[in-house]
Amino acid sequence: MTRSRSGRNSLRQRLTFWRNPWPRTPFVQRPKSRWTLRRVVRAGLATVGVLTLGMMALGVAGAWSTGSFTRVWNLRSELRPIEVQDRRGQPLGVIDHCREGQTTNAVPCRESLSVPLTGVSQAFLLAYVAKEDVRFFSHSGVDLGRLPRALLSGAGGSTLTMQLLKNNVLAGHFDYDTQRRGLGLVMARKATEFVLAPLVTLRYGRPEVLAMSVNSLPWIGIGQRKGVYDAARAVFGVDPADLNLAQSAFLVGLLPAPGRYLVAADTPPETATARFRWMRSQQLLTLRILRSHGLISENDYLAAASVPLQPRLWRTEYAGGGGDLRIVSAARNPDYRNDPEPVWAMQELVRRELRAAGLNPSKVSRVVLTIDARAQAELSRRVSGEGATGARPPGIAEGAAVVDVRGGIVALASSTGGNQSSDAGRQWAAYAQRPVASTVKPLLYATAFGTGDGDLNQFSTFTDQATRYGSQAIRNNSGTFLGRAVTVREANARSLNTVAVQVGTGREAALRKVLAGVNYQEDSANRSSPALGTFRASPLTVAAAYGSFANGGTLCQPHLLAEVYGANDRPLPLRRRDCQPLWDPVVAYETFDMLTGAVDDSAGHVQFLRPSFFQRLNGQNMPLGAKSGTTDDINDTWCAGVTPQYAMAVWIGDPDGRQSVPVGLYREQAACREIALLRELPHDIKNVEVPPGITQVGGVAVPIPGLNPRNPVPPG
Repeated sequence: MTRSRSGRNSLRQRLTFWRNPWPRTPFVQRPKSRWTLRRVVRAGLATVGVLTLGMMALGVAGAWSTGSFTRVWNLRSELRPIEVQDRRGQPLGVIDHCREGQTTNAVPCRESLSVPLTGVSQAFLLAYVAKEDVRFFSHSGVDLGRLPRALLSGAGGSTLTMQLLKNNVLAGHFDYDTQRRGLGLVMARKATEFVLAPLVTLRYGRPEVLAMSVNSLPWIGIGQRKGVYDAARAVFGVDPADLNLAQSAFLVGLLPAPGRYLVAADTPPETATARFRWMRSQQLLTLRILRSHGLISENDYLAAASVPLQPRLWRTEYAGGGGDLRIVSAARNPDYRNDPEPVWAMQELVRRELRAAGLNPSKVSRVVLTIDARAQAELSRRVSGEGATGARPPGIAEGAAVVDVRGGIVALASSTGGNQSSDAGRQWAAYAQRPVASTVKPLLYATAFGTGDGDLNQFSTFTDQATRYGSQAIRNNSGTFLGRAVTVREANARSLNTVAVQVGTGREAALRKVLAGVNYQEDSANRSSPALGTFRASPLTVAAAYGSFANGGTLCQPHLLAEVYGANDRPLPLRRRDCQPLWDPVVAYETFDMLTGAVDDSAGHVQFLRPSFFQRLNGQNMPLGAKSGTTDDINDTWCAGVTPQYAMAVWIGDPDGRQSVPVGLYREQAACREIALLRELPHDIKNVEVPPGITQVGGVAVPIPGLNPRNPVPPG
């Protein structure tokens, strides 16, 4: 009985032991007071320890689940931009890595160029570090002393290293750059930053972390820009090395809310003024922080605070001076322009070609393009409004492309309007899909020349008279008919629609196959004859098609990449589509000769492209053929040209097809005047090789009698 009672007592003690943290033993005495200072301190420390361990565990789990450990260890190579050179090795700039599916950085693609710390002004670096992380050079990536103040004041507790992780490695995960929100996601991201930040500092050192940070700052509100280079150029039009103290404090002050920098023409004056005053207050706050830390003197503070800054996007009126400088009003600058760096127009094409070649862009360190830097600069100058076309009204865009007839892209330029972006849809030279209008006629005649029955050549005649395509009455651009027989050569030189439709009748199926083979897109909503240019294409695609006439009938798909290098400048293999035969060589030469008639013949519609006296002296009188085109509603005006070595296409119009090209640009054939650039390019090939089977009759190239050239099957 005693043993049974003893057993029950022992069991009761075991069951209730968890309720008594202070068991009665000779070594531990039960405290007289339940909560003593010692117990409070011990409990507090235990709680901090548990929370720290929990945060570490959460951070490790977050880093593991997002693959961040590997990405942090390779962060420099991931953020290292692709160095871009032209075909002569001249630098064109760099392309930063950005989100491409799930293979590279999660940060969305933005226009950006990177610079070393030596290329950033000391004033900016001081302002940036003092405002965002004043103890950056004394902590290991996590500033524990800053956390209590951040919790008490509600200020951000992130260091520069943690911000670098958020903007790059962790972007697209948790709550940043995603549509998800919640305290749990924020805590998970912060914990992951807490774990990874010391690893980044250990791996790269503070100077390298600072360099990566200033080149990935998210000035998203400034035309989708990021990095100090783009911000300095976009806001003040200066290089980052030339930023003064006032400009630096202004840019750093924008970081909490860069979107507030943007202003539209229709923003109410009071709203715009209030927004600029907020930016001014942030600038002064940054300057006061610098002064409070002894990084600038009182005189430096007053000098910077008294500068009446005029950011390029804004037009601001000030009153007073010195320390009493006040903002009276602010609004959008109506003269604001923000032209992209040339390489930006090509960055998506470069990425696409790399992926098509089976290469991961994040593993590429340097690319050599087929671009000619001098030709690119000149084409960009012309397309920007400084060339033959002059200024374009809002809504009217321009895209131009120059290719080597063997496929290499020599120059590519697009006007993209007021707010520039690397958005592929705004790079009209490569991506605009507009009706090609009468530039299709040489492809039509080449199709007819190569049917194999020998019944059509440049001397074949048709009557320019009222013609119908089904129920549609066909008219010429002049609105009149010659009422007489004209040769195909003259019809092309005069761009007669009536003859094109007559030639296209019965050959429409063959023409459609050819247009599909050169990557033109059919417009199912347009029921007119494809002989009138109803198919759609970009200037780059049209230029490649014209290049086939000078390339012996071979079509080479346009490409940018000449050489690609990976880590340690190791060459990487390139795979690209082979050139494919499109025309019989006799047909190609006859069509090239026909195109020169539009320039050289008395009936030619682009005679202004003939070589000048000085061009003849300089050896720039190589054969040049061209063809213009305009849609019925004049929403689009085109011109395409070809020499023995280069082909070029220019499009001017409304990308949305809603407004007409100004009469002046249309009547002056502005697009064709841009084609004159072809004569200025250095030519290694001055003449097209004459294939066997061609004879000259009165200076016109035609097949020898009895020869019936047949084109190959168009590329599939």
